[in-house]
Amino acid sequence: MGDRQEHSAASGAFALGVVLAVLQAILYACMGIFGKLLYATGLGPEEVVILRFLCASVLLGAFLLVWRKQALVSRQPAVYLQAVFFFLSALFYFYCVNRLTAGMTTVIFYTYPAVVALGSSIFFKERFTLTTGLALLLALGGLVMVSGMLAGGIKLDGLGILWGIISCVSFAVYTLLIHKTARTEGAFTVTFTLSWTSLLAACVAFFPKLPFVLQLTPQQVGLGCGLSLACTIIPIVLYIEAVKRIGATKTSLIGISETPFSLFFAFIILGEVLTLQQGIGSALIVGSIAVITIGPILAERKKG
Repeated sequence: MGDRQEHSAASGAFALGVVLAVLQAILYACMGIFGKLLYATGLGPEEVVILRFLCASVLLGAFLLVWRKQALVSRQPAVYLQAVFFFLSALFYFYCVNRLTAGMTTVIFYTYPAVVALGSSIFFKERFTLTTGLALLLALGGLVMVSGMLAGGIKLDGLGILWGIISCVSFAVYTLLIHKTARTEGAFTVTFTLSWTSLLAACVAFFPKLPFVLQLTPQQVGLGCGLSLACTIIPIVLYIEAVKRIGATKTSLIGISETPFSLFFAFIILGEVLTLQQGIGSALIVGSIAVITIGPILAERKKG
């Protein structure tokens, strides 16, 4: 009876982790929509980055001061190291997009689950199974199709590729560090620390752009709050909670589903064209998620 309850609880925790990972991917997929809406108001990419972390710091800081169930600021050095890699990932992604196509940047960045899988096997003794390998192949194949790389005519830029690799590896390290920080620190505390540290770094990196903050319109503030809430605070918290339940490798693999969700939202909301190739690529990515999640859930239920 006790074993059955333990298996049932483990299956439930795994299923919840999968749901949280999918939800964070859906929310992250909305970032492009908010970005385009903010660009339409006259803001540039650097200003959007600053506004994103400014609003996230204010909103989450106010929430934590009222809620008082988690610390406002982390005292763990590992969390600040995590924040550094989180910001480096965002910064070098921006640099990569500036030199390569969005599709090529996407493919380079979203190889980070492979880096996470390698790091997890080395540092956390997480088994790299045949199922994980198959899911990675399906996901990466889907990414190549979604990116449009197969259409040809892609101009490679060595520095752009380097920036993309740095962004990819930085996000993988950020994900792996969650193993160390998430079990001893509250998810909201970690998220606030990431937000204000990233805000500070963005202000230093884009210092000449700072005067725009004094000229923000109510529309820009509203969109900035939406961006920070839906595409920063909530998905980061969900990502951390998912890693706690299903591990870094599976969470990062499911995170690739952000790409087809982004295409879908752009098609529905912005009227962008969705090609057959992108549709097939999206199906492959969804297939990779099914491979990595359905098997373990069924196995746990069979044990129960």
